[in-house]
Amino acid sequence: MPDIFLSYSRDDQATARRFAEGFERAGLSVWWDQTLNAGEDYDEVTEKALEEARAVVVLWSRKSVASRWVRAEATQADRSGTLVPAMIEPCKRPIMFELKQTADLSAWNGDPNDKAWQSYLASVRRLVEKAATGAASPVPAPPVPTRRRRIRSVWVTMGVAGLLVTGVVLWALNRSSSGPVAEPAVSTASVSSTATADVSMAVLPFVNMSSDPEQEYFSDGLSEELLNQLAKVPGLRVVGRTSSFVFKGGNEDPRRIGEMLGVNHILEGNVRKSGDRVRITARLIDPVDGSQLWSDTYERTLKDIFTIQEEIARTVVSELKLHVNASFSNASGTTNVEAYEEFLLGRSLLSSYSSQSMGLAVRHLERAVDLDPAYLPAWLWLIDAYVRAPGIDSIKDAQGLARQERAIDRVLALAPGSPEASFALSYRASRGRDLQSMERLLSESLALTGWPGIRARMRYGYFLVAVGKVRQGLAVSEGVRRDEPLDTFHRTNMLLAYEVAGDFERAEAEAQKLLLVPGGLTGALLGTSITRAMGQRDPGKLDAAVSALAELNDASAANMARTRSLMENPADARVKLRRALKESSDVFSADAIAMWAAWFGDEELALDALEAMSRQGNIFENWGFSLWRPVFRDVRDSPRFKSLLRDVGLVDYWRTTGDWGEFCKPVGTEDFECR
Repeated sequence: MPDIFLSYSRDDQATARRFAEGFERAGLSVWWDQTLNAGEDYDEVTEKALEEARAVVVLWSRKSVASRWVRAEATQADRSGTLVPAMIEPCKRPIMFELKQTADLSAWNGDPNDKAWQSYLASVRRLVEKAATGAASPVPAPPVPTRRRRIRSVWVTMGVAGLLVTGVVLWALNRSSSGPVAEPAVSTASVSSTATADVSMAVLPFVNMSSDPEQEYFSDGLSEELLNQLAKVPGLRVVGRTSSFVFKGGNEDPRRIGEMLGVNHILEGNVRKSGDRVRITARLIDPVDGSQLWSDTYERTLKDIFTIQEEIARTVVSELKLHVNASFSNASGTTNVEAYEEFLLGRSLLSSYSSQSMGLAVRHLERAVDLDPAYLPAWLWLIDAYVRAPGIDSIKDAQGLARQERAIDRVLALAPGSPEASFALSYRASRGRDLQSMERLLSESLALTGWPGIRARMRYGYFLVAVGKVRQGLAVSEGVRRDEPLDTFHRTNMLLAYEVAGDFERAEAEAQKLLLVPGGLTGALLGTSITRAMGQRDPGKLDAAVSALAELNDASAANMARTRSLMENPADARVKLRRALKESSDVFSADAIAMWAAWFGDEELALDALEAMSRQGNIFENWGFSLWRPVFRDVRDSPRFKSLLRDVGLVDYWRTTGDWGEFCKPVGTEDFECR
């Protein structure tokens, strides 16, 4: 196994040799293509070396950024957590690597005593040594899944944008008025002291040091539990799990993490679990200078895991000199270790976006509550999981609905009148037409902390957009973005809200920023450019957006070629869209069909698809926003559209609350109109 895999452009061979010699002088073994033996298969040997290397050094130059080989090697290394790039000449790196900490060695001439080289060498050595200790390699991020398809036809090609950017699809993988979009991150340079009014923290995923890579769910779970405990502390802002876990398996400089997340403290560590023994090391870091503020190691039996979590949380709060009102005792919600492990495993599987993983996640969460029927956090996750997991959808599947109802009833019994109870009841309310009750329940849920609190705020923001209060919804969502600055799915939902608001310029600016965020979903962002062009009724922009998406990969190219041929034949497209709607029972495909029907001027088909969305279930907050897409502006004049609004409960909601939102207004005491 080589210590280092060296990735470079052939045009930079002399510089690559200088790096290889520098590493070897430092006692590190280097694989680069100069070490290939005659007769060896290039692709096979290179791929094997790339997979086995403890660190992958990518040399960025004007030539290498244009190399498909170098980009591919950098992408694989980034996914496996082995990437340590260096810039050997001024150049614009590929956009997905712009936020990756990159050493500037463009002036390095091979001097082993050069300070920049010594600093970079230390970073590489740390990664090599970390891998050599036996720490489990991170599991590569799963590919973005394809949804279940009951049709195989036109909407997949014509409606790719609708599928990619429909809010709940993006979330299920798992956020104001006017003026420029504020960046969520805050420079740590001005907030280094704990005396500052904004004491903030990111809890990074603890490294799994166990010999079994399958134990990674346990180390991840410990990180999440600590995050949830610390989120309850008054005066401490804790960045959400999604943003913190962007750095899982990486070797990012703490100073860069602090800048990206806008925090002035970082909690990190590692976990070694063997049988019924567990060894946990925790460290508190100042991201301004990377210094260690506190560190301790806990070696106990597994049954002491809850006590260890409490001790770490209390010590961290003490180090931050914060007053603790919150109780950390039994903060995990259970004292049953077996139930706790089932819960952690189920929660980790929900982060994998295949239908099989989500189905397994539900079974583990159900096992957790069977082992401990009073395990409140597990019940809350289970309620949400029933909405996400294919095959047990709480709306389409009667058995799944009954299981979710049981979970809701259990939460009400365990915590009557609590924010948790309101959160659980909001799922029941979302299936009906009582939007006023749904808003009240979501509002009451905002008192929650940790994952339920962030989820409640997200849902509340989406609900406000769905009932036509777009600016209010954006204000809530932008608050969530501050606590989850790297949650690409929530931020993509915000793009949809900007589109609904008709603020296409702001949506475009946010899309460009999101492209720089790790995991920014280039395909989904290009998809949003298609929906914006449709909303602006701009054929030129639509054509450009389709062309851009076609360049993403071979599959997109083939889909966009079919899309373009249908765009050129509207009559044929309308026939195929109507056939697709008859065959579809999926709310997201109906959304895409409705958009394209409106684009082609088929108002009746667009209304058929919108009405199908209301019948096909799914909670209102996840599809109601589509009613206000700009592409449906002309459709909203139809009496059928007004009937749809009455059917879904919007008119009753508006008349009861007296707030008609931004698109409709009352006319007399019985009628109304929408723009």
